[in-house]
Amino acid sequence: MTLRRFVSCRFVSRSLVAASMVLAVSFVRADDHKLSAVKKGPEGLSPAIEKLLDTNGHQISGPDGPVVEVWLLKGIEVKEKFKPSALQQYPLIPGQLLGAMRISKAADDYTDFRGQQMSAGTYTLRYGLQPQDGNHVGTSDTYDFILALPAKTDVKTTPIKDFRELAEISAKAAGSTHPAIFSLLDPKTASKEAKLTQDDFTEHWILSLQSQAKAKDKAVDLKIRLVVVGKSEG
Repeated sequence: MTLRRFVSCRFVSRSLVAASMVLAVSFVRADDHKLSAVKKGPEGLSPAIEKLLDTNGHQISGPDGPVVEVWLLKGIEVKEKFKPSALQQYPLIPGQLLGAMRISKAADDYTDFRGQQMSAGTYTLRYGLQPQDGNHVGTSDTYDFILALPAKTDVKTTPIKDFRELAEISAKAAGSTHPAIFSLLDPKTASKEAKLTQDDFTEHWILSLQSQAKAKDKAVDLKIRLVVVGKSEG
């Protein structure tokens, strides 16, 4: 090989590496999501629920703009002296109202954790536990999850204790026969300040935060880690 050909090959090789690096950076930036604060609650909630909602919410935006916003209730009631187990990580009651979410009109491909398409609009959020029926093994790291319900249908603040009723109302949010669900992760590592991170393995975007809660009359912190963007591979 002549010196000229050797230099030319090295130049082409370096150019290809540089181009690959640019494409890699572009790919990362294209998938980037950001977290920002929201100071006003969503429209469409019942007056009873709106009264309990903390208007300080969290907006998740993607490359094309806002995707989804999440609000929690003020002073969420939690179980006193709760000890987490393999079957339940969160000190909550199934069917308990936790907050609300609003899906942006620009997010035309937004899905729940199951991959079900969800329309733009306002939804209430309630806590749930996966049924122990063998049909949900491996779909999530925990049995804890959140169900989204249409705000125009879910108007009361009391828990919906009948899981069948809860699931049927939530299914309307996804326009299917399966409830619209969002995975909750082990809360122990939740950050004190609201934070959005991406899991490199699953590519899920996780909202981590601590909310002021109460166990009877005692003020406590409720740690939450919620998959806000991404779906199960199971």
